[in-house]
Amino acid sequence: MGRYKILCVDDEEMIINALKTELMNSIPSDIIIEIARSAEEAFSVIDESLQAGDKFILIISDQKMPGMTGEIFLSKLDKILPDALKVLLTGFADIDAIQYAINNANLYRYIQKPWDREDLILTVKQAIDKYKTKKALEQNTLEIIRMNEELEGIVEERTKQLSQALEELESFSYTVSHDLKSPLRSIDYYAKFILEDYGPILTKEVIQMVLQIRNICNEMFDLINKLLVYSMTSKALPEISQVDADKLFRDSFADLVKTTENRDIELVIKDKLPVIQGDRVLLRQAVSNILSNCIKFTREKEKAFIEVSCIEDGENYQFSVKDNGVGFSMEYAEKIFGIFQRLHPKGEYEGSGIGLATVKKIIEKHGGSIDIDSVEDKGTVVQFILPKKAQRKEHNL
Repeated sequence: MGRYKILCVDDEEMIINALKTELMNSIPSDIIIEIARSAEEAFSVIDESLQAGDKFILIISDQKMPGMTGEIFLSKLDKILPDALKVLLTGFADIDAIQYAINNANLYRYIQKPWDREDLILTVKQAIDKYKTKKALEQNTLEIIRMNEELEGIVEERTKQLSQALEELESFSYTVSHDLKSPLRSIDYYAKFILEDYGPILTKEVIQMVLQIRNICNEMFDLINKLLVYSMTSKALPEISQVDADKLFRDSFADLVKTTENRDIELVIKDKLPVIQGDRVLLRQAVSNILSNCIKFTREKEKAFIEVSCIEDGENYQFSVKDNGVGFSMEYAEKIFGIFQRLHPKGEYEGSGIGLATVKKIIEKHGGSIDIDSVEDKGTVVQFILPKKAQRKEHNL
C-alpha cells in the first residue's frame, strides 16, 4: 500500500527548507514531505512516487518560479493529480494568477509570503482532513454500490424463483382442481343412487347422513370451481376495453339479489360512476365478489345498505364500496386477501375464502391496488384503485 505525501515546490532553498521543517513538526509522521525546486523537478518526483503507488494529498507551489510559474504548474498538475488539493504561495496578491489557478487547477487556497505559521498549519491540516474525508466517502460509496449490486442480484434471483414457484403453484392448483372433480362427482352420484334406490328402506338417520354427504360434495364443488376461477384469473392477461363502471355495479347487484329471498337490500351509487379501462369479464368477477360479500355479511340487518362511490385522484380512479354488515376486527385485516382465509366461522357464513383473493389478483392485474377497513358490528369499506390508463400485469408476486 502506497504512502501519503505532500509536495512543496519553491525555487528558493531557504524557503523550501523552512516550509518542510514547519510541516514536519506539525502534521502526522505517516505523511511524507517531498520538496522540489522547479516544476520540472516536481513532475519527476510525482512520476517516481506514482510508480511506487504513493498518493499526494496536497501540493504547495510558489507562484513566481523560473521556467514555469506556479499557476501554470498547478493547472498541468491537476490533470495528473485531480484529487490532490492545491495551494499557491505568492509574495503579493497576484489576482490574475490566483484567478487562473482557481479556474484551471481547482485551487484550494492561496497563502501570502511570508506566511503566518498558524494560518499555514491550519490550511494544511484542513486540506488533509478534506482529502481523507473525500476518500473515505468515495470508498463508502463504492462499497454501497457493490452491496446494492449484490442485493439487486439476490432480489432478481429470488424474484425469479418466486415467480417460477407461483406459476408452478397456479398450474398445480388448476390440475388438482380438475382431478378432484372426478372422484367427488362419483361420490355424489353414489349417494344420489343410494337415496333413489334404497330410500324407502333406510332409517331417517342414514338418510340424513347420505344427504350430508351430498351437501359436503356440493360445497367441495363450489370450492373447486372458485379455485379454478382464481387459477384462471392468475393466468389471464387482461383484454382492455371501455367498461361502464356504473352499469357494471348495477348489473352485478341485480344478478346477485335474484338469489336472495325476503331481504331488504338497498344499493346506493353516489353520482354516476365513470367509464373505465379494463377487462370486462375480470372486472365483473371482481365487482361481483365484492358485492356478494356485502350481501352475505349484511344478512342479519333488518335493512342492508350498500353504498358505492368513486373519486378521481390524479391519474387514478378510487372506488369505495361500503356496507353496514357485521364487519370484523382490523387485527386480522392482513389475512383478508389471502387464499382460503376466513374471518368468520363457516357455520355462520358460507364461503371458501377465495373471493377477495381473486379480487386482489384482478385489481393488481390492472395495475391497481386494494385495501379494506372495517369495524365490528358497524360495517366494512372496500377501496380499490384503478389507473385511468389501464396497465397490464401478467404476474403479481
